[in-house]
Amino acid sequence: MKVLELLWLPKEQSECSLFDIKYQAKKISIILKTDEALSEGEAFFTLIDRTSRQVLKFPINEHEGKEIFSVDISIDNHINYLTTGIWDAYLQKEKNGTVIKTRVKNKLSESIEFPPFYVKNSNISFLPYSTIKGNLSFRCEESKAILRVENIALEENGTLLLSGYFLVPSWDVKKSEDVRKQLILHSSNKDINIDINNVARSDVSTLFGQPDNKYNWTGFDIRLDFSKNSYELLDEQSTELFIKMTFENQEMMLPIIIPPAVDLNKTAVFQTSEGIKNIYINIDEESQGIALFVTKENLQAEVEAIYSENGEITLSGRVISRDKANEVSYNNAHIVVRERQSVEEYQIDIEINESYFTHTFEVKELVDRGIFTDGVWDLYLLVDGQMNRLVTRLDGITNKQKLISIPQMMFSDAEGKILAVKPYYTLHEEVSIFSRDYLAVKSIEKVEIEKGILSIVGKLNIQPPNIDFPATTKGKLTIKAQYGVVYELPVTWQTEKTGKTKLEFQFIVSADLGSQGLLEMSDSLLKDISFDLIQCEIQLEKGFVPFTMNIDPAKVISTLEDRLKQNGKYKRILTKWGLRFYKACNKVLPINRKNVIFQSFHGKSYSCSPKAIYEEMLEQKQNIKPIWVLNNLKQEVPGNPILVRPHSFKYYYYMATSKYFVNNGNFPDFYEKRNKTVHLQTWHGTPLKKLGYDIDPNSLSYTENTSPQISRRNARWDYLIGPNEYTSTILKRAFRFDKQMLDVGYPRNDIFYKTNLEEKTEKIKGKLNIPKNKKVILYAPTWRDYDFHNGNQHKPYEFKFDLRRFKEEFGEEYVLLLRLHYRDATRIRLQGYEEFIYNVSSYDDIQELYLISDLLITDYSSVMFDYANLNRPIIFFTYDLSRYGSQVRGFYMDFQTEAPGPIVLNEQQLFHAIENIDKIEKLYNQRFKNFREKFCHLEDGQASKRTIEAVFKN
Repeated sequence: MKVLELLWLPKEQSECSLFDIKYQAKKISIILKTDEALSEGEAFFTLIDRTSRQVLKFPINEHEGKEIFSVDISIDNHINYLTTGIWDAYLQKEKNGTVIKTRVKNKLSESIEFPPFYVKNSNISFLPYSTIKGNLSFRCEESKAILRVENIALEENGTLLLSGYFLVPSWDVKKSEDVRKQLILHSSNKDINIDINNVARSDVSTLFGQPDNKYNWTGFDIRLDFSKNSYELLDEQSTELFIKMTFENQEMMLPIIIPPAVDLNKTAVFQTSEGIKNIYINIDEESQGIALFVTKENLQAEVEAIYSENGEITLSGRVISRDKANEVSYNNAHIVVRERQSVEEYQIDIEINESYFTHTFEVKELVDRGIFTDGVWDLYLLVDGQMNRLVTRLDGITNKQKLISIPQMMFSDAEGKILAVKPYYTLHEEVSIFSRDYLAVKSIEKVEIEKGILSIVGKLNIQPPNIDFPATTKGKLTIKAQYGVVYELPVTWQTEKTGKTKLEFQFIVSADLGSQGLLEMSDSLLKDISFDLIQCEIQLEKGFVPFTMNIDPAKVISTLEDRLKQNGKYKRILTKWGLRFYKACNKVLPINRKNVIFQSFHGKSYSCSPKAIYEEMLEQKQNIKPIWVLNNLKQEVPGNPILVRPHSFKYYYYMATSKYFVNNGNFPDFYEKRNKTVHLQTWHGTPLKKLGYDIDPNSLSYTENTSPQISRRNARWDYLIGPNEYTSTILKRAFRFDKQMLDVGYPRNDIFYKTNLEEKTEKIKGKLNIPKNKKVILYAPTWRDYDFHNGNQHKPYEFKFDLRRFKEEFGEEYVLLLRLHYRDATRIRLQGYEEFIYNVSSYDDIQELYLISDLLITDYSSVMFDYANLNRPIIFFTYDLSRYGSQVRGFYMDFQTEAPGPIVLNEQQLFHAIENIDKIEKLYNQRFKNFREKFCHLEDGQASKRTIEAVFKN
């Protein structure tokens, strides 16, 4: 038995762990501890690159204690290695030719956060961290700004205290007074900037190993006394806290993050000149960022119990008066229900007895009256002419929105539409009623027509109660196609709960095209299936459930290969062998000089400059074999080119054997450019926001935009198109492009200078089914990720102007086109506006939308540069300009002084600008002219010809 133990039991290795790390200018000292003294032989500290397996060995220095030793690493001597990748730490023992490596443990990072070691010459940080298994590793990353709040306190008298340090390692600051620090109080209305004190922090220099008190300038100390100063904060409005620091022409702004495990008083009630107020500190669970919320507390309507059952929502609570000087009269009290987006409100009588109240909402009755329909409805108590938000702040429970889920109920409105209604807690512990769609599409897996049956497979999220949701039910699909064609299809829905989440159901919806006489229209239907959102309906016993579905053409089964990939096993095999097939073709097959690959936006559309160049080549009757990379294999493309879907075998074959590549973005990383092939990069817009190496190295997006992968992709380009001198200069610098720049204008803008514009406009309007006598407003806002990810991704898209009033004001003269990001487009609700508002978010070519538009409404989007070619008015609807302030200051152009149209901040200003658009055109005439001279000076309708002459002349 003992022999077996000797054979099979592993010999226990001694443990080596991190004891301390110290920085000294250009040297890192790592102190290690072992559980036994180093014995005979040699010992080294080694770092091994996780990807390349490069090994760096460092001698150790023994201390007086035999189990403690140190290692000194000179960064300058290893600058070629320790500025990229992840390096794992080992203790390496060598004796008599035997090498034993022991992973160094890191038990300190759990309790101590080591700062990054800054490598000045390369603007890289070398950062020690603990792996999932508790081992010591070092990560090389682009140096980032560091904001540390070390102390935070909210005193009972309403004073907020903050202190810490703010460091941008790359800033070479000589004197503290050269740095300006400001606290930014950011709300949806505006930003309040407050200068804050600089505090000398020699300890920060020591911590980062910098000599001569190099980082003394980093400290700050903040004191806000809300009892004496409101700092212009509005009641009942969330205010986020940032610190902004400026030095010379550089600026950095970061949110204030709460230190981990801090014990913080989060609320204070205090007297002000405006009465009694309460300030709350809300902490975001994910980011740990803080926001302040100030309320009037003369009167508090505290909800103590909420019941949601049997078609009723009951609220019980009490009214607390903190104003002892004035007696409150509870006569003529009301519950006020206010829809958050439209501010539509209703009053409901309520009785208050000795400060206590109870009210029951009969939800079905209210839904039938148009109350508690789609959206968020905020609840107020109206007493003595004062509106007081219903809140739940005295129960000692914070973050109730995430901790407590109140049961929701299902109701149908007067038209039979089913809604899910529930009370819920807001981020600030207020009480609201949330009414939402009963279900929504989560994902689409495939779309196909087989034996005359159209079927769509995917997943739904169905709100509770969903236990008794029928496995099979009837409904319909409404598919809008080009030229006003509408397919009304009766369908069968089959659903089954997946068990992965409480909401997720697998679905198959099917329609018999033969019974509808649509068999011959199968190809047309699949071609237009993504033209607009599909309006869906499921019939249930209590009513119907309407929702929308957005189809990605890549999900349409068009080939045998598509069908095989529906099987997981075959998909893995085809994916693996597809790449091998490409590599084999790339090595052995000859390049076909006539093959030209065209691609726009990763194959999502037939559009942009590749389309314009291709159509000009057709016009010139160029002797080429065109290949278009498209998700939609049913797409109508003139000239009968070969259409290939990304990552199909056909795609891999042409990617390996083609001579020319025309793209407005980059091809995937698998693509290896062959000798004597030509890559034309058209790019896809005049830049507004900073790109590539122009991004501030301290910005979080710098690493992503300058990664080695992106640099390798950019190195494939042989030609790069510049639409104007401004853009050419930026692209060359930002992408470090040193090959041939084509200053020819944008081929995609040639369409604006053609002679047949009226005929073209009429054809596009016909395709969209827009009445000929109507003018067109195009609304094309930028995507706001902060809004989408702030819990709104499952809520209806929120317009910042009232659609009903917009239609009332302008519906006689105009139609409104909506060009939204696809994530926002799936959330729009346009019922009742079908003949006034057109969703063109999936329309292939935005240039054609510009052509038919009489007025553009946008914000911080680069659509302004192309549209300016038409010399038509632009309105900039920047309702969140205060929030975008720091980003706007990071634009290439001075947005607020160069924008060729009025910058409006709210609905009233927007409507006024539209009503007076002729006067505005005249008012902004000179600025518009200057804008065109700067950004459109190369445009004359000949950019495609000049590009072909430069690239394909041989």
